[in-house]
Amino acid sequence: EIQRVHPSRLIRSNIGALELIRCDHERIAQLLSNLVSNAITHGASDSSVEVAAGVLGDRFVLSVANQGEPIPESMRSQLFLPYSRPITNEPQAGLGLGLYIASEIAQAHGGTLDVCSTQEGGTVFTFSMPLKPSSTCPHAEDL
Repeated sequence: EIQRVHPSRLIRSNIGALELIRCDHERIAQLLSNLVSNAITHGASDSSVEVAAGVLGDRFVLSVANQGEPIPESMRSQLFLPYSRPITNEPQAGLGLGLYIASEIAQAHGGTLDVCSTQEGGTVFTFSMPLKPSSTCPHAEDL
């Protein structure tokens, strides 16, 4: 869907075997969509967006990476708050809820959503969740 809206942007994917994953597939798709949208909006327009997903040990891991200006360290602690948007003089689309919603979806699955952003490595958002829902996951019985 995002590729149709941004046909000039290259989105590459490397998706492993996912049959063991117990999750709310629609919400994980929403998390992925929010991360890819964010990468397209804020990443360098001349570079691809890289999506990877698979099983790593006892966890499902999904990452979305893009090149471009790194996210300033001072902003990273606010990225997952509602209505968080970069400070800029240019008009911006959206409400600043995408990363907040993605973070809430991650937490609802007993998982985490982290970001690493450097000049050399670009920006990578990584979602990780246990393969087996735990008692600490509030909606484990629903997955």
